[in-house]
Amino acid sequence: PPAPAGPWEGILDATKDHPVCPQRNIYTRSEIIEGDENCLYLNVYTPQLSTKETTLHPVMIFFHGGGWLCGGGNSLWYGPDILLDKDVVLVIPNFRLGPLGFLSTGDEIVPGNNGLKDQNLAMKWVKKNIAKFGGDPNRITLFGESAGGVSAHLHMLSPLSKGLFHGAISQSGTAHTNWSLAPNGEGAKHSKQLAESLHCPTECSQRMVECLREVDAYEIIAKDKIFMKWDSDPMIPFKPVIEPNVEGAFLTEHPTDIIKSGKASDVPWITGLNTEDGVLRAAAIYGNPHLVEDLDKDFNRVVSISLFYNETATNTDFIGKQIRKFYFGDKKIDNSTRFNVVDMYTDGWFLAGADESVRLHLKYSKSPVFYYLFGHHGVASFSQVFGDPSQRYGVCHADELQYLFPVGDALFPDKTPDEFDKRIADILTTLWVNFAKVKNPTPDDELDCIIHAKWEPVQTEDLEYFYIGGGVHAAKGLLLERAKFWRNLPLNSQREDFKDEL
Repeated sequence: PPAPAGPWEGILDATKDHPVCPQRNIYTRSEIIEGDENCLYLNVYTPQLSTKETTLHPVMIFFHGGGWLCGGGNSLWYGPDILLDKDVVLVIPNFRLGPLGFLSTGDEIVPGNNGLKDQNLAMKWVKKNIAKFGGDPNRITLFGESAGGVSAHLHMLSPLSKGLFHGAISQSGTAHTNWSLAPNGEGAKHSKQLAESLHCPTECSQRMVECLREVDAYEIIAKDKIFMKWDSDPMIPFKPVIEPNVEGAFLTEHPTDIIKSGKASDVPWITGLNTEDGVLRAAAIYGNPHLVEDLDKDFNRVVSISLFYNETATNTDFIGKQIRKFYFGDKKIDNSTRFNVVDMYTDGWFLAGADESVRLHLKYSKSPVFYYLFGHHGVASFSQVFGDPSQRYGVCHADELQYLFPVGDALFPDKTPDEFDKRIADILTTLWVNFAKVKNPTPDDELDCIIHAKWEPVQTEDLEYFYIGGGVHAAKGLLLERAKFWRNLPLNSQREDFKDEL
């Protein structure tokens, strides 16, 4: 687990980014391994440093996405250029990634979740020190995207994070997404596979971990390909785990049980998804004709791997047939079914988990849950970097980040945001910062010509939500039939024990 840093001598230069944690970006098909193990730093951005000012600003802590495999808190992507216009203090920590952050032996030697414990330590630092930077320690909001959104939700469920924050926002990821939590036994199995590939002993956890500690971090990261069974799937071999009940554990029960038992931090929560989140996977498939053909001809096997149920569900062929029938009918999978594939991944990877989490909190939590669907397709889209720049796909996974951070400047330097993009940035930052300030994205005194509709929390099983796109409006039943289809599939993905083939 992480330990707080000690004091330093002299003046610390806190004006430059530190390196990211060791990683390889599988989402952009990069072969480059980068980063440094000395990476546990956080960036703090404040609208005022003067200690004479008595006004303390709301604090927003952002956890980056990247499947707990890649990414970082660097200012090039996640700088303050947009959000600090709204008078908040922004904190963006790095945390360990891949096996260096999420290896678990399934016992007390390395229980797991070290990357989440890094985030927790950053939260403790913020609570203790943020007033010195003009931040209000009693108004701290977590927010994150994708794996960062799952992380924010997991902090609501962890006993270690209780009292350290007062609200959370999970963008395209919750604790119930099918990639967010390792099934029982998967963490230990993958740790042994990794150790074997690096010629380390596997019979004894202690000896295995001692051996792995002697291996160069880049060598460990380079082994990510041994877990891939179809193209880059399954995408996240080292995930958060349910730990044994040892001192300092981050998560010892299943998220569903924590919510049902009332042990979750009862704080207001925003969650939702993008209309075409599934482009994250579909663009990479359609960027390679062989993968499209493979998906068509070997559908049941491929989809069971890609949608994370091949090791846990008992009747994978039945599930595959149901999925194929629902999304494709009797069509051949080819260029004409591009958006059917997008919908399948949007629902399987993002919608199903969001739907389950929202329903549980509606039933068992007192604090409001605000549900959204983001549908603005801007000048630039992340589909360009996820594998198929030739097509316009809709509102891709991570597209909303451009309206909260200057990530577009770095990724799409040839694209200039238009007036619609600027308007959406104003809408999204206003909603998020209102929530950080008063735990309500549309307080009455903030309704104006830009945000003229009221965003009410979910009240009923109809799942009321807020659409954020060309305009904003309140609606009911977010992708209702598609969510219902996934609710009725016999997946059991997180509750079943992992099949141990070793």
